[in-house]
Amino acid sequence: MDSGYRSGDIAQWTGRVDGTDERMRRWHQVIRCVDLHEVHDLKGTVVLLGFCCDEGVRRNQGRIGAKAGPEQFRKVLSGLPVHFSEMVALVDAGDVHCLGADLESAQSKLAELVTLIRKQGGFPLLLGGGHEITYAHFKGLDTDDRSIGIVNIDAHLDIRPLKDGAGNSGTGFYQIAEDLTNSGRTFNYLALGIQDISNTQALLSYAKEKGTKIIKAEDICAANVDAVIAAVHDFAAQVDQIYLTIDLDAFAAPYAPGVSALAFNGIIPDVTFRRVFQSIINLPNLVSLDVAELNPLYDIDQRTTKLGADLIFKFLQQF
Repeated sequence: MDSGYRSGDIAQWTGRVDGTDERMRRWHQVIRCVDLHEVHDLKGTVVLLGFCCDEGVRRNQGRIGAKAGPEQFRKVLSGLPVHFSEMVALVDAGDVHCLGADLESAQSKLAELVTLIRKQGGFPLLLGGGHEITYAHFKGLDTDDRSIGIVNIDAHLDIRPLKDGAGNSGTGFYQIAEDLTNSGRTFNYLALGIQDISNTQALLSYAKEKGTKIIKAEDICAANVDAVIAAVHDFAAQVDQIYLTIDLDAFAAPYAPGVSALAFNGIIPDVTFRRVFQSIINLPNLVSLDVAELNPLYDIDQRTTKLGADLIFKFLQQF
């Protein structure tokens, strides 16, 4: 394992076989595994990359266990039926592991590999791991002059100042904002699903001062869905690229019990949310995606894993 990176392992992809006809295949029958230290042509390819880390969650006083998220995702994704286009290739590039408490090195390695995926033409689809994935993921995308807008589906703003000079799962957007401000660039952040009960007034005020667009969980309702979708389109039109990060704690506890910080009354993943989500994944300038905060230790009947897998499945259908 080089600097915490382990390449994809086909042994992690197993499941039932209904046949070899293309209409019968499941993900474990079509995925291939790669080592990102080798050169690949990844055009038209969705590249799965795990982030086996919850050191940021531990520092943020959350429930540890999210480091097992990527492995659990693969168990569920393996058995999904293939509904995506035959023009789409799916590869597993393995995992970045946080070695001990060295979060910063793990984030640096993840950023390096995200950059490699993009340079080789691939679409990074990252599997968390804690939401400390965000800062690393953004750093890996932020390699040229093109502006990046971040859409964060989350109960929390994750815009806390550093604690004793160190980042954690709740500081990612603060770190991004500081980096962009220090280089004279604009911080483009749309937070969708935010709950007052999960954020102090100081955090809400600071986010607004930084120009954050906030759509609260209670505003994602049938009566307001067209306005929410319009806000998403307006935000995306103002930037060159969109990076979508999904924190599974945005969803109500019955649907997502297996997370690092439970949101008992969050988003219900019903037809209204599906319309909003579809509007995001259909954005022509969407360049990257991650799903964070799956904590298998607290999952019930794999509900949280299956919710995250369903969102990934829907993305692949339209890629």
